[in-house]
Amino acid sequence: MDVVGLTPVIPVIFAFALPLTSIIVKGNRKIIQAYALLGTGLTLISALKLFELVYSSEKPLIYTFGGWTAPIGIIYEVDRTGALIALVTAALMFLIAIYNYRYLEHEEGLEWYYTLYLGLEAGLIGVLLTGDAFNLFVMIEVTSIAAYALVAFYRGRKDAVHAALKYAFIGAIGTTMYFLALGILYGAFGTVNFADLSAKVHGLSFPVTGSPVGNIVIASGVALALATWAFLIKAAIVPNHFWLPEAHPAAPSPISAVLSGLVVNVGVYALIRFLYTVYGGELTPGLAKIVGTLGTVVIALGAVSALFGALMMNAQRDVKKLIAYSTIMHMGYLFMAVGLGTELGLQAALFHIINHAIAKALLFLVAGMFIHAVGSRDINDLAGLGRQMPTATLGLAMATLSLVGIPPFNVFFSKVLLFDALMEKSLALAMVIVVSSVTALVAYMRVFYKIWLGKPVKNVTLKEPVSMGLVVLLLSMAVIVIGLAAPMVLQNYIEPAVAQTVNYKLYIQTALEYALRLKLP
Repeated sequence: MDVVGLTPVIPVIFAFALPLTSIIVKGNRKIIQAYALLGTGLTLISALKLFELVYSSEKPLIYTFGGWTAPIGIIYEVDRTGALIALVTAALMFLIAIYNYRYLEHEEGLEWYYTLYLGLEAGLIGVLLTGDAFNLFVMIEVTSIAAYALVAFYRGRKDAVHAALKYAFIGAIGTTMYFLALGILYGAFGTVNFADLSAKVHGLSFPVTGSPVGNIVIASGVALALATWAFLIKAAIVPNHFWLPEAHPAAPSPISAVLSGLVVNVGVYALIRFLYTVYGGELTPGLAKIVGTLGTVVIALGAVSALFGALMMNAQRDVKKLIAYSTIMHMGYLFMAVGLGTELGLQAALFHIINHAIAKALLFLVAGMFIHAVGSRDINDLAGLGRQMPTATLGLAMATLSLVGIPPFNVFFSKVLLFDALMEKSLALAMVIVVSSVTALVAYMRVFYKIWLGKPVKNVTLKEPVSMGLVVLLLSMAVIVIGLAAPMVLQNYIEPAVAQTVNYKLYIQTALEYALRLKLP
């Protein structure tokens, strides 16, 4: 098995073996935590190697499970966009595993927590590497089930159980819609392999599966509408957002960081794969009209989400709920950029996915340090803690300045790119970035002022755990370094990734080379 196939398999193996390992070591907490660090660390090493290989290759890399190539078997086809997001995902999962060490020091059920944590990572990596729409469904389900259970980790709390059930219910509706979309696509095209689908959409031939059946314009329209609705739910875009402000705060803070920084990216990434890989490039007038209409709807909902999320941030007393609404705002930006259907829009979306993931994870982890110290999520209860927790306060400043879009932090540069991409479409759309950012700034400054300069509710002596502080410092450095190196990051990583993703012919040709090796009777 090469590194393409190995990367998602490592966390799967570690997840399945953990319950038995826990029995063997008699629930030793240090061994279980070391085991989780080893699993996420090896996944990070594999993701880094995959990243190097994909960026040194002129075409996507393919892995055929069991030796069965597309369209008969399920393949993983990894381009630079998938490899780049997978590397960021693996890095954050590893750092958050380090943060977990002290955050969970008083919690029971670590073996189940880390089983779900590693399962969640396997699902996320699988989503990013797969070249098959049905396997994407499976990986989304793996990710979702692990996420539902982790939201309910504090099963003795009513709010956690209620939030997890609501999250699971609306999530199940989303994946059901996506499954129906797959049925329609398979009925019309006879395949759910992305390269094969793209070939048939563009009138190209692909072995084994034959020609499309019926009216592919109508089939594509219905399937894309269902699939996009599912992705809107997964990314919490208005009006499908209502589960997120309850689910993300109810989870343990490290899981909130994973949910808001990484899991919501599943919906954005899946939409990119459909709009740019399968239905990208030149289309027939009928298909082009459907994709154009879909893009307009996505942009409109993204704009509403951005403004709504920013406004709702100012109405929160729960610090984690405030950050959760910030996630809705940033997901709105991403859907607006993806809906443009342009190369610049995709560059902005990809750069912002990475920047938002790092800054949002940092903000949730910092909030987790304050909550861990006093046991409350109410902003008033956190007043004055910043003066006793300098590392957390530094991280809070870095994360909020970054997410608002202050130079030279990383999000500033992706917001500039978002502004430029939206300006090509409309000044009003570009102004959504400005207005929502200014509105969010008010909410962030209120939190920062309260935590740093507010009068403490009670006098307590606090210490910052070293491991948690270390992770916060590393992520704080990341938001500055990526910001300072933004031109280099764009030139060397973002632009090459987007150039490969919009090149649907290369994606098809790479899979076709494997498909032509099939020797059928």
